[in-house]
Amino acid sequence: MEGGGNNPLSCKVCPEGTDKTKRAGFRACFCLDGYFRRDRFGKCEICPQEGLNCFGDYVRIMPGYFWDWSYTNIDKYIKFVHNLQTFDNSYEANNSFLDISLPLVHKCHQISRCVNNDSIAGKCKDGYQGWMCSACSEGLYEVFGSCHKCPEMWIFFTEIAILLLVLASFCVYVVYTHRRERPGMSRTIIDITLARSKIVLGFYQVMGEFWQSLDEFHWPERFQKIAAWLDILQFNISTILIKPSCYFPKIVLTPYVMFVIGVSVPLAILVCITLVFFIGKVISRYVAQRYPLRGQTKVRIDHVCDKALTIGVLVLFITYPSTCNAIFALYSPACDTFYLDELKTINISILRSDYSINCTTPTHSKFVTASYVASSYVVAFPFILFCLLWKYNQTTSATLWRAEEKPIPKWLRFLNENYKNRFWFWEILELLRKISQTFILILFGWSNSFTITVTLAISVVFLSLHTSYSPMKDRFEHYLQLSSLWAIFLNMLVATVPSSHVSENLTETAMSVLLIILNLLVIGIIVGKPICFLLKIIQKSRILQTSVQFMVRQYWKCRSSLFSADVLLTNDEPTGGVLQPFNQNTEHYGSIN
Repeated sequence: MEGGGNNPLSCKVCPEGTDKTKRAGFRACFCLDGYFRRDRFGKCEICPQEGLNCFGDYVRIMPGYFWDWSYTNIDKYIKFVHNLQTFDNSYEANNSFLDISLPLVHKCHQISRCVNNDSIAGKCKDGYQGWMCSACSEGLYEVFGSCHKCPEMWIFFTEIAILLLVLASFCVYVVYTHRRERPGMSRTIIDITLARSKIVLGFYQVMGEFWQSLDEFHWPERFQKIAAWLDILQFNISTILIKPSCYFPKIVLTPYVMFVIGVSVPLAILVCITLVFFIGKVISRYVAQRYPLRGQTKVRIDHVCDKALTIGVLVLFITYPSTCNAIFALYSPACDTFYLDELKTINISILRSDYSINCTTPTHSKFVTASYVASSYVVAFPFILFCLLWKYNQTTSATLWRAEEKPIPKWLRFLNENYKNRFWFWEILELLRKISQTFILILFGWSNSFTITVTLAISVVFLSLHTSYSPMKDRFEHYLQLSSLWAIFLNMLVATVPSSHVSENLTETAMSVLLIILNLLVIGIIVGKPICFLLKIIQKSRILQTSVQFMVRQYWKCRSSLFSADVLLTNDEPTGGVLQPFNQNTEHYGSIN
């Protein structure tokens, strides 16, 4: 009876799912473990969803899972639970039953972030927040699924100085080698540098997007620190600064901002090239009218225009993958839909690359339309390059027999200089390989079996083609490209191993070593000589030796203390607050559908 029983005849037999050995009192029989109730005097129901712990007559969320109470009444449920803990007749009749639906439980992509602490609302690990605890808290930045404490400003400038020093030493090495070139050499040091840099750039542009697409893979801590630096080699214009949000809090690199930056760069380059040619034409015409005998002026102007075009095409080529990634990230399939309630009547649609962005707002619709329009650049750039290469290749072939060979323009030369004549188009194939792999990763995510199959298949196909045809002239570059293709393939194979299989210390250490070797191999082959050149210069100067040793010791001392703070952030008992519900009055997060 619903609390109105006053004699033994008013009692009923405890139904299935209840503990028949305990006296119920002013309530229905206690539920067994694995059951819960919605009514103080009602039946017990079996635990409704995976990820819920049903104990003590009510549900709480388990570690590794997430639910959102923003579209239901968590206060009402908490009052109901508290009322269940009242065993005498002082219980509140108004809170003795539940007339709301429970939220739907979702498994967190990064299980370790959703700690929950056996609570009803759920809790994020300290340092994490947002939907599925996917965002880092203020003062932290993310590297491959883990949030790290932002370093101090002086460490940031030290890291930038080190990068500039490495870049400067590389440039000095190139210039030094260029001056020692002998006449008649078939390839200049500039040609060699560009050819090998293309291989390194292509490798890290694919791997950078691949690393970021892995939600459920736990990257070993040692590899995260190395990969944080390797990620810079993507040459993503929008993130060329090391985690700018750490030092410039007002800079928030949302997918919208990255799209605007990504699309603006090619437009700005095209405008600059057009202006250079227009100004050059005006100056050339003016000089021809005023000083008709100064023919050298036109030659100089043409030389400047040619250099501007070379730099422009090179920058477009370098930034093309990052621009494409920014465009792909806003496509409609890049949104994930989640149901919020157990009846599946309410859902939200949010952007996979940033769960704080609602895919159903007018603002997002405009950006989606803009991304589809911008897709014309994705198709047009490689197509135009292919047509130009084909045109000049045909022209060159036709003039060979007349000994009037017209060399390919400098602004196109870097695309096919390192390939054999009959493989003049191979760089376009490589460009399509990079874009197709990142396109699938961004649109479907690595957890999709289709993505795993297709990306691995593309890697195998290009490995086979490169091995079979050997399209490159230089043997060293052939093996360098082969190494990069193998490294991409093996990285993807490693990522297919379930994270539960790499939890042991020995296995994780082995994987750390394997990943570091794989991902440092490509750049290590390239920078070996410049580093040796730099070390020789340092060895010749005692002042340089002392300065470098002091800087390295101080830098690693500070970084070690910073990494110790990261370890505490990673391993300490979480103290994160209760999960904050989404705000349905803003354009962020999801809206009710």
